[in-house]
Amino acid sequence: LEGSSCLVTVYITNVLFFPFLFLSPKEIYEFGMKLGQGSFGVVYEATHIETQTKWAIKEVCRPAAGSSKVVMVDNEIEILKQVNHAHIIHLQAVYRTATMIYLVTELCKGGDLRQLLQRKKFFTEDETRNIIGSLADAVVYLHKRVTVHRDLKLENILVKNSLNEDDSSIDIKVTDFGLSVKTGGAGIENIMTEACGTLMYMAPEMMSDRGYSQMCDVWSIGVVMYMLLCGEPPFTSKRKALLLKEIMNTEVRFPQPIWATVSDAAKNLLTCLLKVDPAYRMSANQLLENPWITGDTNVPAVPSNIFEMMCRHREEKESNIDYLNPPSHSKNKQTKKPKTFEPSVKQRRPQDKKDFSTGQKPPTDSSKADSQRISTSSKVGLTPANHQLALRPIPIQNKIKKTSHIK
Repeated sequence: LEGSSCLVTVYITNVLFFPFLFLSPKEIYEFGMKLGQGSFGVVYEATHIETQTKWAIKEVCRPAAGSSKVVMVDNEIEILKQVNHAHIIHLQAVYRTATMIYLVTELCKGGDLRQLLQRKKFFTEDETRNIIGSLADAVVYLHKRVTVHRDLKLENILVKNSLNEDDSSIDIKVTDFGLSVKTGGAGIENIMTEACGTLMYMAPEMMSDRGYSQMCDVWSIGVVMYMLLCGEPPFTSKRKALLLKEIMNTEVRFPQPIWATVSDAAKNLLTCLLKVDPAYRMSANQLLENPWITGDTNVPAVPSNIFEMMCRHREEKESNIDYLNPPSHSKNKQTKKPKTFEPSVKQRRPQDKKDFSTGQKPPTDSSKADSQRISTSSKVGLTPANHQLALRPIPIQNKIKKTSHIK
């Protein structure tokens, strides 16, 4: 029973045999300074008494059974137990008492990105590239596991270590999965309709109550990236209806003076992330492969959405022309007939040579066969008028079977 995770497992499965495990986690961990406080609870820095390892403990008052808060807490615990990613907060253990729930997670000494942005005013493009690349990597991981975060924002992105002024590396951890949901995958039957999250980061399709998909997380990434680069949100209305109207009627703009120092590649990427129509919005995976993220400018830009990808494929298919046999695009132009090869007298076949005594070609094999058929038909009593009927091709129109176009 050295590890806290072992204690939790025993506590859940063998409560009757280990009554001492009802002890408060405060007897297992030494609680230190308060790191933060939210609507659901308080987060403390804590030290495991036996191992002296540092952790963060989220202390939540146990809500009433059946309430929405119970669902959110249980949902967060269930999702965090199933994920394992370098940029997603690691859940070490869970303790439950009659009145409290304690979530033990890895300690992030650098606070959250909101606090760091308030101190720095804005991030450099290299710092932003590092943060957005890590965030996109975490979101791609979640989306592959049909999990949508639905509340990505600066406050829910923690910084692992305290940063020195000379240290530009920022190791982030995505946290707070209370509003996250596991969908059944792609398909209209898995469209979500519940509006949730923080208004400033909320995708327009989520606010319009028309249903939304995992692409809502990509919009939130765009808002985060915009704020990191200039310190302000792209859309500023405080009320839901006004914010939705502003988003629908206004394209992404870059009015602050700081944008003069930001590359066009970063601005173009933001316009792809903040597309109002999610069908035209860049996916998290496409963001991760974007040259601005990878730094590889020699790689051609990936289409920013599925429609652009389809158009590009169609253009490439249409441009695949056979230059040896180009198609004729004009009906009025008369193509020149190719010159036929005229054999010399010596090269002519015997059937091509004329009989100079009569001035006519000798009969060919086919004409001989026709004459034989005519003579044969006369033997069986056909009149001369019927000889021509016998030589006519048999019509096949009545022999063609009618096919149905219904599949």
